[in-house]
Amino acid sequence: MADHEAWFAAGGGMESVAGFISPRSARVFSTLLSWQLQAGLRGSLAEIGTYYGKTFVGMALAAGEDKLVGVDVFEGDIAQVLVEHLNRVVAPETVANVRFAKADSRTIDRAGWAGLLEAPARFVHIDGDHAYDAVFNDIQLAASFLVDGAVVVIDDYLHDWFPDVTEGIIDSLRQAPNLYPVAVIPRSGPLMGGGTKLVCTTQHAVEPCFRLIQATLPELTFRAARIADRQARAFMNYD
Repeated sequence: MADHEAWFAAGGGMESVAGFISPRSARVFSTLLSWQLQAGLRGSLAEIGTYYGKTFVGMALAAGEDKLVGVDVFEGDIAQVLVEHLNRVVAPETVANVRFAKADSRTIDRAGWAGLLEAPARFVHIDGDHAYDAVFNDIQLAASFLVDGAVVVIDDYLHDWFPDVTEGIIDSLRQAPNLYPVAVIPRSGPLMGGGTKLVCTTQHAVEPCFRLIQATLPELTFRAARIADRQARAFMNYD
């Protein structure tokens, strides 16, 4: 089992870090990161909204020689604790490729985003400010600098508490023609355990990406759905 797979597995290292991700989403993260590594896909990785590193550390374990960028306002002790988690788990040569931007992502434009990443991204996780304009901008940034086959995972789609996040996601995807919604990953358990995520990718990777998600979550039955004027899949059953 690869280091990132062990991190995201039930009972794995991610459970030692404060944060919010459901077991289903963690399994999908692990699968998609493994898929990229097995395919030899290169590109930077980025997370908007790192918090204490529950997903960021797992992404670092799958980064290899690629650069990983974390964007957050880093209030309180978040930056210090996140770095401690990285140094505890991740190899020093990988930590050396990690960069942080202490910023509200709404202040970053496309040129600034490309400058931070240096190379087009292969994996982006969006879990920043839960406001319409923040989510809209974050998706525009992610879509502006991607390799073919890149994965963009957007947190809290259809969130009960933040309906404006869903509106921001749909409106932004309509203005990101290179980014295709693949499938909705439902949360399991209470909202504080992690919300629903929307997985997106580039056009030619939609079907292989969905097949991997389907194989990773055999307990779910997916149906065809329409998200932001594009074909996608949503789950039918929910526990």
